[in-house]
Amino acid sequence: MKYVHLLGKEARRKIIERLASSKGVRRLADELGITPAAVSKYLRGQTHPSDRVIMKAIETLEPDDALEVSKIIEEELLSGLEDYIEWAAEKGVVDPRLSLRLSELAAKAGLTSLSSRRAASEALSSQAA
Repeated sequence: MKYVHLLGKEARRKIIERLASSKGVRRLADELGITPAAVSKYLRGQTHPSDRVIMKAIETLEPDDALEVSKIIEEELLSGLEDYIEWAAEKGVVDPRLSLRLSELAAKAGLTSLSSRRAASEALSSQAA
């Protein structure tokens, strides 16, 4: 779970917050092998959960929490990728292979690219005309 290391402090806090609200602080602490005081500190932003704690939290997700935690992780990673792409474009150092890699990742997830959706939509429009 290499992506866990890429999560920022706020995303980590949101994950703990989501799980604490659904499971309760004491139960979450037990599942993560930490104290309830540590969970409370995470929730207040006084400290931040380590990669190990976040990995454990992700491993113990129940279906209802999994979708919400997934949204937190996706937003964090996509926001970081967007920032990187803007920086690389500004510096003129965008690797042409980036588009291919992003398309491959979208295909792995069962998603189609925006250009593929646009082409399909245009084809349907021209058939209807």
